[in-house]
Amino acid sequence: MHHLLFIALGGAVGAVARYGLSTTVHSLWSGAWPLGTLLVNGGGSLLIGMVFVLLERSVLHGDWRSVLMVGFLGAFTTFSTFSLETVELWMRGSTGTAIAYALGSTCVCVAAAAIGIVLTRGLLAGT
Repeated sequence: MHHLLFIALGGAVGAVARYGLSTTVHSLWSGAWPLGTLLVNGGGSLLIGMVFVLLERSVLHGDWRSVLMVGFLGAFTTFSTFSLETVELWMRGSTGTAIAYALGSTCVCVAAAAIGIVLTRGLLAGT
C-alpha cells in the first residue's frame, strides 16, 4: 500500500517539474522545434539510467524505485506529448521537421539513458 503513496508523491513532483521546465524552455525558445519536450525526455532518460544503476547496486533502497522511476520519472517524461507534437508538425506540413524531431528525440533519449547507466556505474566503481 505504501508503494502507491510513494508513486503518487513522486508523480506529483514529476508533473510539476515537467511543466516548469517545459514551459520555461518554451518561453525562451520560440523555434519550430519543441525543445522543452526534448530536454524533458532526454533529461528523464538520463535520470532513469542513473536511478537504475543506483537501485541495481543497492545504493538506494528499493522503495525509491516507486518514488523515482515509476512516480517522478513516469510523470516527468512526456512521451505522449512528444508523440502529439510530432503528429502536429507532420499535419502542419513540416514533414522533414517531424521526422527529424522523432529521430532526434529517440536518439537523444536512448543515448541519455545509456550515458546515465555508464556514468553512474563509473562513479560507483570504487564502492
